[in-house]
Amino acid sequence: MATHYAYSGPIDCTQEPNVNNVKDKMVIVTGGSHGIGAVYARTLVQAGAYVMIGDLDTKSGEALAGTLQEGRVFVSRCDVNSWDEQVKLFDEAISRSPTGRVDAVVVNAGIATTDGIFADDSEQDYPTKPSVRILDVNLIGGMYTIKLALYHFRRQYRRDLAAGKEASDTSLIIQSSMAGYLDMPGSLLYAASKFGLRAAMASLRHTTPQHRTRVNLIAPWFINTGMIPEHFMDLIASKGIAWASVQDAAGALIAIIANPLVNGRSFAVVPRKWAPRGYLDIDQDDLKEGDRLGEWQGLLLSLGDELANLN
Repeated sequence: MATHYAYSGPIDCTQEPNVNNVKDKMVIVTGGSHGIGAVYARTLVQAGAYVMIGDLDTKSGEALAGTLQEGRVFVSRCDVNSWDEQVKLFDEAISRSPTGRVDAVVVNAGIATTDGIFADDSEQDYPTKPSVRILDVNLIGGMYTIKLALYHFRRQYRRDLAAGKEASDTSLIIQSSMAGYLDMPGSLLYAASKFGLRAAMASLRHTTPQHRTRVNLIAPWFINTGMIPEHFMDLIASKGIAWASVQDAAGALIAIIANPLVNGRSFAVVPRKWAPRGYLDIDQDDLKEGDRLGEWQGLLLSLGDELANLN
């Protein structure tokens, strides 16, 4: 694995991933009791991984665990907005891991609700203070997860080197959305949260390889996971818009974890009429040669990670 990020073109997503590379890895999945997260957990276990689910709904998480191989799925109550509960989640994953380490972290927990910023209250005498819970859960909670993943991955890397061993591959997978790439009128908070997570991937991909950590992003198209209101589902159907498959989202996840050479890429989960395996490399996070922004990007990258020390 390279120790820095360099663009080399989109990843070929038509190949079958080597699921043996997923076997016996400990993977943390936030928001893993329902929806895409639950399918992630199930598919990971089927590939031979151990999974630690962090979710407020431990009852559903335990029910899911009961349908899978015993001793492969663990559940910890976790409000991603609570730093302390996320710290506990990682500690529990390490204690449950046969190797005493975490191999992959899936930043998945998220919500989608009515957008209070966009809501029109102009007929009222005073504006209504909007809820920004979407940002709290999707972005702030996600950043807590990212921070803890980096902390443990770096410690594991240093332990490996101190023991004279080759450092093991670790993987951070950030769940964004096509809302992080496409204009979504009326969805300011959700789009901002997903653009923010996309920015996190783009920033980290230049530095995480130093510690044998890969960071990649999954951006689903419309998937019916229960988050989309029924009236909006009817609207989507009326426009003839095809749905992506939640199982293909899990396929993208497995492909990322299984390939130690994939870093800094974003994968769209899309209808199979757009991609044979239901996911593809978006290839929209790199500036092309000769682009003015590309020149400016080069200047920023020349500063290295010292940008993190700006006051």
